Amino acid sequence: MLWLLFVSFLTLTACGQSDNQGSGSDGETTEPQPIEVALQVPEQAESGDSVSLTAKVTQGGENVEDAEEVEFEVWQEGTKEESELIEAEYQGDGIYGIEKSFEVEGTYVVQSHVTARQMHIMPKKSLVIGDSDTTKVNEGEHGQDSHEDSDHHHADGLTVQLDSPEAIKVHEDSKMTVSINQEDEPLTGANVTLEISFDENENPQWIDLNEEDSGSYTGNVTFAHPGSHAVNIHVKKGELHSHQETAIEVEE
Repeated sequence: MLWLLFVSFLTLTACGQSDNQGSGSDGETTEPQPIEVALQVPEQAESGDSVSLTAKVTQGGENVEDAEEVEFEVWQEGTKEESELIEAEYQGDGIYGIEKSFEVEGTYVVQSHVTARQMHIMPKKSLVIGDSDTTKVNEGEHGQDSHEDSDHHHADGLTVQLDSPEAIKVHEDSKMTVSINQEDEPLTGANVTLEISFDENENPQWIDLNEEDSGSYTGNVTFAHPGSHAVNIHVKKGELHSHQETAIEVEE
């Protein structure tokens, strides 16, 4: 009997140690560090030249070599609906890139879409081709497109609508619903994510939505700050990748 009690004690001790693996000293699971993207885009280039566009992806100072998806979206200022999406190739040392030539002079926006380790980030910069007199877009690495600020967006035959409570309170769960139609039919089976930003110096909050009804995706969001928040709705299904930007107000 004493031997059986001793063996049982050892088994319980081992299980307790196994259960605590991956947790901090207080038993809570450690949050993963956010991924960071250093987007490299030249300020200016000549028309017809091949331009190198790269994004270095890191997490906690370490290179990310297993990003799920890295794409570059490129469009001339004012023509976002005609943007071109190009898949990047891994070049080593956490760097993903493409080579692209621009035939028409003007100001272009380059935005990298990086999905890695269950996180998504979309820095962007502007590029002037030729001796364009067009004012350069000063969007920064985490800026928003100024010409897309409505609750509805049409691209690839999509209609995207965000429904939120009339009164959104800070520190309270708020149910967000995104309704998506394509060619007047509900878009089902899509991956829909909300990217919510309050301060450009803070990392955005990412909320994955679940499809409750055909073409209707919902999720709860808790806001830590009162004031205006930028909301970027990402919609992905197969080759389809679209996003809409809007804003919501959060009360005290």
